[in-house]
Amino acid sequence: MLAQTPAPSSFPEDRPTPLTPAVKKSRVTQGSQWKLCGRQQNTSQRSSGFTGDTTGTYISNIQVNLYSNTYSTVTLNWANKNLSSETLPVQFNASSGAGNCNADCRSTAQSQKRGSRCTPLSPPPYLVQGYGCVLPKYPEAKFVTWFHAEREIAFHAYAVPPYPASHGCMRLLTKNRGAEWIYDNTLAGITQVKIDGNPLSVSLSPKCWRGDRLISRPTKKSKRSSG
Repeated sequence: MLAQTPAPSSFPEDRPTPLTPAVKKSRVTQGSQWKLCGRQQNTSQRSSGFTGDTTGTYISNIQVNLYSNTYSTVTLNWANKNLSSETLPVQFNASSGAGNCNADCRSTAQSQKRGSRCTPLSPPPYLVQGYGCVLPKYPEAKFVTWFHAEREIAFHAYAVPPYPASHGCMRLLTKNRGAEWIYDNTLAGITQVKIDGNPLSVSLSPKCWRGDRLISRPTKKSKRSSG
């Protein structure tokens, strides 16, 4: 269970809003709605070539690479980008799940466990499932794009430290508007999300969750040899 009142250093994830129904045909208008979060069309990050289906410009897949001691990266792969008049962004810095102090988020099996507070690694790839204006109990976390609703995990805007710090969500810096690009240009039921760990990273996140608090990861004390 998540804290009702998180510590100042914590970042929120909570239960999702109702999800967009799965889309059976690609020629069905979908994506986030203009008026969510109080925006109008001219204040959104929606591509000029976006049509709401696969005939227009949209984010076909998202590659997430997780790192332990620096920013993780979220790379957007665009389909039909020649239909858009603007320069489309490719990559944003992000912060992933720190995991519980007894969990190893580098392990695919552990990262996928409910309650681990890790961002779940692939395989499998995940699908964008739906959208929400904000996380229900934490209005400061905006532009929510769900990709693992079973574990309440999404992309959303918030503060982004240079290390994993979330309960499993991918946080993108609010001022860079990366969460808005994802929110405005993905297609529910179509856009894939693939999450890979960094094979060169041999360390764990410097932070971890102990109960309801994000703390500095405890260091293991080495045993002194006798004699």
